[in-house]
Amino acid sequence: MEQEKLNEIIASHGRWLQDEGGKRADLHEADLKGAILCHADLRYADLCHADLRYANLRHANLRYANLRHADLEVADLNGANLDRAKLEGAILCHAYLRGAILPMGVYQIVGAGSCNRCTTYDTINDQVVCGCWHDGAGNHLDSFARRIEEVYGPKGENPDSIHYAEYMSAVAFFKAIKGVEIKP
Repeated sequence: MEQEKLNEIIASHGRWLQDEGGKRADLHEADLKGAILCHADLRYADLCHADLRYANLRHANLRYANLRHADLEVADLNGANLDRAKLEGAILCHAYLRGAILPMGVYQIVGAGSCNRCTTYDTINDQVVCGCWHDGAGNHLDSFARRIEEVYGPKGENPDSIHYAEYMSAVAFFKAIKGVEIKP
């Protein structure tokens, strides 16, 4: 989608949000790869199945947005508001989430591990986002724990007790929180 057309949709959505006419943004299945959406107010927008890979969503307001099955791989969501956003089936691999307001069911450990980055766990999709780690099979928590053991454990490729302890503490927290009932 051309940036100009996208800007028109966002402006109309803004009028809809203010109850001044306009139309709710319907961007489901839209190709928004690489789009510039920083600071955009997309509350309640439909972005279901949208391709948002490499999109700049820095400080965007995505509260209550429908992001089901959206591809947010490598999207910049730094400082974005994702409170109450629907993320079922969303792909968050390599997404930048530092400072983002996350929806219930998505948790983050900041400053841990070998790169001192965020490690994010999405309990809704059982998906871990951690640096450049990608297992090609959904990035599930058990797979992440096995990888930490392989790389940082006593017999791993890169034994490092500090990072091992940090990552395994994160895994323990994520496993504990996974079983907690989420109430909106």
